[in-house]
Amino acid sequence: MKKGLAKHWQRLKRSLGRRYREWKLPRACERLGTRYGGWWIDRRAVRKNPLLVDCGLGVDISFPTAFLARFGGEAVGIDPNPRSISYCQTHKPPGMSVWARAFWHEAGHKLTFHLPRPPEQLPKGADGVSGSLLRSHNYTGEDTVEVLTTSLEEVLGATGRDECDILKMDIEGAEYEVLSDLCRSGAIRKARQVLIEFHHHCTSHPVEDTLNAVAAIQASGFTLIHTESRNYIFRRSDLV
Repeated sequence: MKKGLAKHWQRLKRSLGRRYREWKLPRACERLGTRYGGWWIDRRAVRKNPLLVDCGLGVDISFPTAFLARFGGEAVGIDPNPRSISYCQTHKPPGMSVWARAFWHEAGHKLTFHLPRPPEQLPKGADGVSGSLLRSHNYTGEDTVEVLTTSLEEVLGATGRDECDILKMDIEGAEYEVLSDLCRSGAIRKARQVLIEFHHHCTSHPVEDTLNAVAAIQASGFTLIHTESRNYIFRRSDLV
């Protein structure tokens, strides 16, 4: 009985904490997409005819779907997992293109992508599409595929843009190396908002790597406007 009450109390505290953080958000912030696949954004930083670069799609594209319905413009979805690509090509909304690539700090490289384990071998709650460029990812199995990489520069060049309105990364541990290069080169400022899910919980990267990445993004001229579990939402500080 006491165990059940304690568990219920912990859930209640998490829920109240989440609601409080959301209450503190600027009124211009809104959440797009499902509870599983959705993200918070600051609509004040979204221009007319915007560009969303969505890296790591899985089998929930409710975020780019809702973004295009809300703002119009263009979305480029990027994912190297064959299952995800098949799903997204079938379900993508008008205005969205899907690239069968791995998002990286350089385009045109061939890398090994580690496919996820069979569903029966995955932890509870895992969706079965969380493969990774990192062999240390807890959800990956023995099967691999060779994938071609793309980069922010290549996407911007292909779309004829100088910057994107939103860069979202849910790339299963590869975000640490990508962010390090983007911050070092200053190219991260070609995104007006940066949305990242960090993966210190399931890769060889410790939580200190996440804290260092967050600090580097802030030092590059971004404001951390919200966190939702391991999802971090940054807005370029000069925009608002």
